[in-house]
Amino acid sequence: MAPTRPSDIDNFFARYQNPILGTTFATQVLHYQYIRRTQPAIDSGVATAVRSTSFPRPLRAGLGWAVVFIGLLTKITLAKKSIRDFSDPILAAKTERKQWKQVSKEEL
Repeated sequence: MAPTRPSDIDNFFARYQNPILGTTFATQVLHYQYIRRTQPAIDSGVATAVRSTSFPRPLRAGLGWAVVFIGLLTKITLAKKSIRDFSDPILAAKTERKQWKQVSKEEL
């Protein structure tokens, strides 16, 4: 069975991997600077009791950006794999998981 043709989105992500990741990183840095500038220096005493159990804004944003980066890296990796498998079907057949042969107890 021949591998399917990569979609236009796969070609886009594989071709423009570095600008996509660079732009995402720059946006993350700018977002972090925005959060740091807009965060109040001293929280009011009333809100501290409620906020003490929640995550701080920079940490929540960092975790969100980590999810974005993992998603982008996964998409880029899968796009490159689909392009590689389509351009070289022999290599794709070699890298597929091979089923282990079951040896029955009678053969032993």
